[in-house]
Amino acid sequence: MSLNGRQHAVVAARRLGVRAVVLVLGVALVAALDGLAFAGMSVLMSAGAPSVRCAPGGGGGVPVEARGATTVSEEQLANAAVIVATGREMGVPDRGLWVALATALQESTLRNLDYGDRDSLGLFQQRPSQGWGSPAQVRDPRYASMQFYDRLVDVGGWEQMPLWQAAQTVQRSAFPLAYAKWEEEAADILAEVDAGGGVRLAAAAPCVPGEVAPLPGGGGAGCTEDDPTTNGCITPTTLRAVTLAASTFGGLRGGPVIRSAGCHAQRPANPTSDHPLGKGCDFFPGEGGRFARGAEIDNGWRAAEWFRRNAEALGVDYIIWQGRIWSAGSPDQGGWGRPYTGGGVYDPDDAVGGHYDHIHVSFVR
Repeated sequence: MSLNGRQHAVVAARRLGVRAVVLVLGVALVAALDGLAFAGMSVLMSAGAPSVRCAPGGGGGVPVEARGATTVSEEQLANAAVIVATGREMGVPDRGLWVALATALQESTLRNLDYGDRDSLGLFQQRPSQGWGSPAQVRDPRYASMQFYDRLVDVGGWEQMPLWQAAQTVQRSAFPLAYAKWEEEAADILAEVDAGGGVRLAAAAPCVPGEVAPLPGGGGAGCTEDDPTTNGCITPTTLRAVTLAASTFGGLRGGPVIRSAGCHAQRPANPTSDHPLGKGCDFFPGEGGRFARGAEIDNGWRAAEWFRRNAEALGVDYIIWQGRIWSAGSPDQGGWGRPYTGGGVYDPDDAVGGHYDHIHVSFVR
């Protein structure tokens, strides 16, 4: 058996053992795990996790430009109109209206539900047992919206938070990153139901430089960790970098900066690739297979520069993005890094081959 094969066997055995334990203890631990899921995500995504933060925009504006007419139903638009009108009456900034719409999209798909998890009800799935109001009150769209806004604006710095984090401060969901996938649709709906409001766009905020502490122990143990982006394995160094990137950029699946990511993968056409070894990851600020554009390019540079600034602590070997490659210890040539030639394997003029659709990061171990 090859070294990579043995590593996969170790990971597979570990997964089998974990699944067996979970099966035995599952029934007894359901209630406890519900609380632990929220606690674990809160720790990972809290402001103190990394020392670098990227916000999609500052102030009270909306950082996502509307693309056009929405495809939601009249019922959903009517509920959205109440949410927006209530926010306007209360003097909530545009960004708050956007956060509220995305929250209601995630919680109820903008439908005034008479059911939910436990005693959750209404557009925001608010729970009477948790002090949100009576069952009748939380199913009143205007009342429910007021309750959401009251709690949102009481959070210090909410206007500088990514959408998912601002929503999470109010909702306390076990799945906080789920709110991020509604950013664009919320912007579209806001523009449609608030045509006379003059929705203000916010300028994108750059990353705030910071430092990441080095990985304890060096991280040199091979492809032994479960890859959170695929069904494969990655190294401890890669896992730590992916975890910190997720926290820094507001998630790696439908996040405000990174829309998707993938690490472990077989590369038969490129036997020297770091992906099969669990040492390489691709981060997509837009749609894979097409050239990034507009804010996607800006977000890609934020991510690339964050990995570069923290290259030593994260164990970064090299980064490829927008037809440029940067290697640790190599000087820049005519811009960020130097021109990328495709390494004799890829077409550097292609969206994928030239890494115009994704940031590739390889790690030293």
